Amino acid sequence: MSSRPRRTQAERRTATRGRILDCTADCLLERGYTATTVSEVQQRSGLARGTIQHHFPTRAQLIVGAMSHLVDTRISRFREEAALIAPGPGRMQAVVDLAWRDLSSPIFFAALELWVAARTDAELRATLVPEQDRLFAAMRELYAETLGEPYTSDPRVETLVEFTVDLLTGLSLATMLSSSAGSREAVLRRWKRALAVLAGVLPADELLGGRSLSELLPPGGTMTP
Repeated sequence: MSSRPRRTQAERRTATRGRILDCTADCLLERGYTATTVSEVQQRSGLARGTIQHHFPTRAQLIVGAMSHLVDTRISRFREEAALIAPGPGRMQAVVDLAWRDLSSPIFFAALELWVAARTDAELRATLVPEQDRLFAAMRELYAETLGEPYTSDPRVETLVEFTVDLLTGLSLATMLSSSAGSREAVLRRWKRALAVLAGVLPADELLGGRSLSELLPPGGTMTP
């Protein structure tokens, strides 16, 4: 019976680094930024502190390494779910739902903790910004790729994607302190309709719930402030 081949030094290094990042990511998701310390990661991983610091000399590098690991997971998950969206007229609305799942996921809230901490931590901010830029660039490409034609070549879509991300990010922040699922679903429905109007799929009256603007105006035909 042949023995299992011994791992190379590079393979052992990769496995150790992966173990550190997995434990750091788990801690960040479960306990938040403040509680994610080298000591906590050491306890979770069972590795020596020196081993952890050999791979990540500072706590900021450890945190951002874990964030990079989570970013890769987030991109991969988005791509896998996007591949399941069927072609057709409802594709744009399905992309909004996918974006919402992404922007209200535990990984998003882990990133949010880092954003808040980076506001007053120059070292963390310097290492976090490039990683966030990588994420944003990848997600923009994924949104365009998932929407497909005729949206991909439509010059309006880049702006609509930005608006969608900003709106859903704000909605996700609002839900941190609110459990009103009905209100959240209403916002999503209205934004899907607005996107369809802005993209020219639906007539402008649909933005008003199917009623014409003249029906909503008071006598005299002008809106009052």
